[in-house]
Amino acid sequence: MGYQLTVITPVYNISEHLPRFFESMSRQTFRDFRLLLLDDGSQDDSLKVCRDFAEKDSRVTVVASEHMGVTAIKTKALEYIETPFTAYADGDDYVEPDYLMHLMDAQKKYDADLVISRVQYQLENGAIEGAFPERGEMLITRDEFKEKIPLLLDDRRLNYLYAKVYRSSLLTDIRIPDDVRQGSDTMTNFTFIKNASTIVLIDDLDYHYTRYSIRSVTSYNGEESFNRINRINRFVYDSCKETGLLTEEMLSVIDKRVLLSAVWSSEKIMASDIGDDVKARRITEMLHDDFYLSSYERQQKRTTAPGFEIIQPQDGAVFLKNKQKAEEKQKRKAQILSKTPRFVVNLYHKLKGVPSEG
Repeated sequence: MGYQLTVITPVYNISEHLPRFFESMSRQTFRDFRLLLLDDGSQDDSLKVCRDFAEKDSRVTVVASEHMGVTAIKTKALEYIETPFTAYADGDDYVEPDYLMHLMDAQKKYDADLVISRVQYQLENGAIEGAFPERGEMLITRDEFKEKIPLLLDDRRLNYLYAKVYRSSLLTDIRIPDDVRQGSDTMTNFTFIKNASTIVLIDDLDYHYTRYSIRSVTSYNGEESFNRINRINRFVYDSCKETGLLTEEMLSVIDKRVLLSAVWSSEKIMASDIGDDVKARRITEMLHDDFYLSSYERQQKRTTAPGFEIIQPQDGAVFLKNKQKAEEKQKRKAQILSKTPRFVVNLYHKLKGVPSEG
């Protein structure tokens, strides 16, 4: 049978989460799809769980592989696509019954190359973290890419492959280097956009992304986080420059990503168990990276603040010393407040003009 859609799901050591995912895929109201499960050399029972599910549904194909890594396994998946359209879903997430229906209805309505729906983020315990913002149903034609792609990037809608439907003919030749451990989805999306003519946004909130303490499919070592994220941002910059999408608005979004990645990476470095000399060296290298410096300099000339405190280029040892001083100050303040009567604390907060803690 010739299906309209292939749903690609990489699998790696997620056997405990697969039953929920399979149940959500079994309930899809859009039935004209095949599910391609690619086991990336799992060491748990994931492969067996996948094969058991395939026996119950003829639309399911299971491919077993030696461990390749998330980027390589997604590239391998492209070899098996024989349908006009492709979607993605991670096996440790789950989707609503109309997930595929909403995406494919929008594709058909606009003959779109790419359809993007919303994503809801939640924790393991089910607590909701947030979701992509509502933008209304929106058709973006090629001549509107300069205006609208920065919005998609700023919304983080181009960070991932899930919650989308792609025209397969524009996807299957894309190859991202296997050594990309983080950000291959963003690179794939910006490579895809080079040849796309129409993108459609829909507001349906059908994809549930769960943040686990250890994310099986997308885990990574935080020690080199800045370099990995920087590689993504450089790729986005170069891609936009090549395709004529590098407007001031796009530059502003890219710069915000670069500057924010330094904030996040510095926190990871500070929390690591490496020595202070190594921490200082890594922070120095990060804050004097040429791409970071360019983003910092451009941001300094803008009148609009990015919404977070930017780290100015400085020596890592100085940054480390100041951070440690600030942390010690916070600890001392917390100790003092813990021994102070509540009415005194409330009076202090009132005089300082900050909300009382209770």
